[in-house]
Amino acid sequence: MCLFIVFALFPIFDQLKLNKKNMLLRTEAHYLLYEKLTAFADGEIEAVSIEIQRQNHLFTLNWGVPNGFPEMVEGCIQYQNAFGKREEVCDATKK
Repeated sequence: MCLFIVFALFPIFDQLKLNKKNMLLRTEAHYLLYEKLTAFADGEIEAVSIEIQRQNHLFTLNWGVPNGFPEMVEGCIQYQNAFGKREEVCDATKK
């Protein structure tokens, strides 16, 4: 019975823990993105790429112009998830 717990349940719990961490990282990335897009739309910041350190994780904010929409500016937040994979969240706002 003990071996069953070690070999079957612990990997499942570990996977659940990593999935929860990924969900929290993605939520933080969305929060940062919309915080920066709102600040840009309100004229509080310029569209300058920066790195943001939050909760021991590095998030990179990059700006650009979405294809076909020159009146818009696109912000993208990149970060590394709990599995070591690079993730990106993007959205746009009016200039």
